[in-house]
Amino acid sequence: MNKFTLSICVFCVAGCEAAGVLAAAPAFPFKPIRLIVPFPPGGGTDILGRALGQHLSLELKQNVIVDNRPGGGTVIGSELAARAAPDGHTLLVQINNLTALPALSPGKTLTVTVDSFAPITLVAVLPHVLVVPRSVQASSVKELIALAKAAPKKLTYASAGIGTPVHLGGALFASMAGINLVHVPYKGAAEYTTSVLGAHVDMTFGSVPTALPHIRTGVLRALGATTAKRIKVLPDLPTIAESGLSGYDISSWYGIFAPAGTPPAIVNLLHAEIARGIATKAVADRLPDYELIANTPAEFRVFLRKDAEMTTRVIARSGATAD
Repeated sequence: MNKFTLSICVFCVAGCEAAGVLAAAPAFPFKPIRLIVPFPPGGGTDILGRALGQHLSLELKQNVIVDNRPGGGTVIGSELAARAAPDGHTLLVQINNLTALPALSPGKTLTVTVDSFAPITLVAVLPHVLVVPRSVQASSVKELIALAKAAPKKLTYASAGIGTPVHLGGALFASMAGINLVHVPYKGAAEYTTSVLGAHVDMTFGSVPTALPHIRTGVLRALGATTAKRIKVLPDLPTIAESGLSGYDISSWYGIFAPAGTPPAIVNLLHAEIARGIATKAVADRLPDYELIANTPAEFRVFLRKDAEMTTRVIARSGATAD
């Protein structure tokens, strides 16, 4: 047997062994899936994560465990997801923070970035609304701006943490209105909403699902929609842009990620199943205020790049920082 023949034999044996290993590998998913939500229960990210988790659990025939890991402006939960085995059994629901944090922390080494993950799909976009408790003597955006100008650095606004759309919404509002507001970050929507309801802070730029019940009961007063267009469920509420701050436009996006290195076949399988879930009445009925999307992994990568560019411009204009 010459060297060439020996090499072919060795190659064939190795190939057969590899094929045997692949054939023996259990089909995905072969154990429960952990869906990390980097916020406490009760907020917009948690609501969406639980709706998708229930669908995936039913269709993939595996338990999907929603794991709330708040803190650090979503960094704690994101780090946990990024360090997980890239086998599709750990997923992350993430929002704008992922593209905002690099621009908020120039020159700093970040533990998690977009490159830490395999993007699966953009799931939804959600509008926000500027609300104040009844104790704040302002019934419009213009009156709130006048109130802030009369009392510089006294009015406060709550957010779900550094880099969230609520944080950036307040920073951009203050910058465009020429006022000084004090930012008070919390771990999530449930916490900051409680603080606004108790009039411990003067305003927030909360997501519609979080704010709407309290707007309808009259405990919170809605002053303006943060998006370029009016909100469907609040058609009579003018946008902040209509109220004098032309060009103001902030909303949340929600995406599903796996750790970097997750096999494309698993990424594509998860994308297809999430896309099917979004098209079902069961999921749509649980998320009536969300604009549901489900683009492809490739389209999501393009979206993330463009969003990072846009967010960098917003942060530069607002002067927001991670400090």
